[in-house]
Amino acid sequence: MAAAVILLAGVPLLGAADLLSIQVKSTKLRSAPKFWAASVADLSLGDKVSPGRTQGDWIQATASGRTGWLHRTAVTSKDIVLSGGGSTVASTTSTEDVSMAGKGFNRTVETEYGSSRGVNFGGVDAMSEHTVTPAELETFLREGKLAEWGAAR
Repeated sequence: MAAAVILLAGVPLLGAADLLSIQVKSTKLRSAPKFWAASVADLSLGDKVSPGRTQGDWIQATASGRTGWLHRTAVTSKDIVLSGGGSTVASTTSTEDVSMAGKGFNRTVETEYGSSRGVNFGGVDAMSEHTVTPAELETFLREGKLAEWGAAR
C-alpha cells in the first residue's frame, strides 16, 4: 500500500504539464539516475524540460535535444517565468538574486542580518563555490561504503 502511495505521489508532477521547469539555481542533466553520473547538459532556473519515465526519485528528461536524468527535487510542474518589467530577468538580475528573493532574502537583508548578529556569510559563500567532480564523489561513496556500495550483498 505504501509503495502505491509513493508511486502515485509523482503522478501529478508528470501529469500536470507537458513540460517541467527547473526550480533550482542550476543543475545537471545526468547520463544515469545517479548524482555522480556524467553530465549531459547544464540547466538553470526556469529552463524547460520534457519529462519521460521515472526511476525512483529520478525523472528521465529531454532539454535542448539532450536526454538524461534529473532528480525530482530539481523540477516542478509549475511554470517558472523569469521576467521583470519589459525585459527578462536574465538580462536584469542573476539567477542567484532570483533564488534568494524567492526565499525572502537579498544582499541588503543578508548584510543587515549578519552585522546585527556578528555573522559572516563569507564561509557559506565559499562553500557555494566549492565543486566536487563526479569521480571524487564516486570515490568518496565507494570508500565510505555508501550508496550501492554499502548495500548488503
